[in-house]
Amino acid sequence: MKWVTRKFPHVDRTASAWLIKRYVDPEAEFLFIDWPNERIPEDAIPFDIKGVEHGHHGNKCTFETIVEKYNITDPIVHKIARLVHAMDFEGELEKVPEAIGIRMIISGLRFAVEKDMDALDIGFKIWDALYSYFKANEIQKRYSDQLSEKNRLEKYNFIREKVRESLAFY
Repeated sequence: MKWVTRKFPHVDRTASAWLIKRYVDPEAEFLFIDWPNERIPEDAIPFDIKGVEHGHHGNKCTFETIVEKYNITDPIVHKIARLVHAMDFEGELEKVPEAIGIRMIISGLRFAVEKDMDALDIGFKIWDALYSYFKANEIQKRYSDQLSEKNRLEKYNFIREKVRESLAFY
């Protein structure tokens, strides 16, 4: 399916595209328009555009709206949703300190690339890395007794293997 959003993807658009590709539509193709100067293509699902179903609603950013609409229950996705919300809403950034650095990276990314799709491709790696970070923390807590018996390299290999098992999209 084709999905369309505004040009120069920032936090909510890169995160939402990642969410769509990883949890909603693995075959998703992304298009970018100069909204409101360009019309939304009829053969594409719009997201993060004012007034569309897959956009901001009330105090929810697009990412949160998609999580809710598609009933995504993965607790790590919900942690990421908290980050995206903090980065996307004025006055929320300070409530989630780690969001500041992530926002800086995504903000720079949209100017560092030549094409909007390049921003998504690199953004996907950033969101995958954040997912993996949270998953690794979860694994370290769950397997703390087993990990305490391993040397540093064995610990890292064990955690990597467990994280990769959970990444169905790789």
